[in-house]
Amino acid sequence: MPGRSAASWAFIAFFKASSPAIQSLLTHVMTHRPANWWRSFENKNGEGPDLRGRLCLFGDSDVHFWEGRYPTAEAVGVGVSGAEMPDIAFYAPRFVEKYAPQAVVWLGGANDFFASRAPTDIVEQFKAGVAAIPSTTRVIYMGTKPELVSVRFYAGYQELNTLMRDYAEETPNVVYVQNWEDLQPEGMYRWDGLHLSQDGYDLWNCKVNALLRPGLSLVDARRLALNMTTACLPKVVHAAEAASPATQAKALSPLALAEALRPVVATASGRLAR
Repeated sequence: MPGRSAASWAFIAFFKASSPAIQSLLTHVMTHRPANWWRSFENKNGEGPDLRGRLCLFGDSDVHFWEGRYPTAEAVGVGVSGAEMPDIAFYAPRFVEKYAPQAVVWLGGANDFFASRAPTDIVEQFKAGVAAIPSTTRVIYMGTKPELVSVRFYAGYQELNTLMRDYAEETPNVVYVQNWEDLQPEGMYRWDGLHLSQDGYDLWNCKVNALLRPGLSLVDARRLALNMTTACLPKVVHAAEAASPATQAKALSPLALAEALRPVVATASGRLAR
């Protein structure tokens, strides 16, 4: 299988080196205002009864890049690149109103570290979002993963994972999924070293389907979610997405980038005008 390209490794090195500057910018200049992100979530799909009552994937860019390869053909994705936990939680009441999800797979929290948000604060925001979801609706929270570009945040990621696992154990409808160990192989990530490759999403699809198996109790789902290597063995068999940034033109197109950054620009403009 072809290895990761030199261009990919160069981008990863550049991103790592730039992370402190990005964190400073997002912390001190472009502080998030969740209301600015509401429209981006709202525009992800149309509206109608055909969207209701399905499995919904809800969160940040990990949902965005999941598009076209969801766990089931009936699943609906509601993910905005760059969204932080307060943005996701702020939209949660409308999310429930619009989609009436049968079950929710929630992804979020990693972006918050670039805004210097403490793990305890991320969990509090998650709790606020979960409070908007009926207690009879199962919420599967996907724990943070060891992204190749995010080494400086690893300690915070693992603290967040511990806090989320503890919260899930005391909440009647939440399941915490461990992703740290089985997403270690670099082949699980696409060229940017941040988002999952096809193999990574194949693994997540297996996990979600296993955890939503009919008749699986909440207790058994929680136990399974902490160690899924027997049910879902990680396998690296694809290479295309890890090969080159040139294969990811959609993700880098100016129009797509402008749309993704719209809420950030709105927030920064408002902050600088004060």
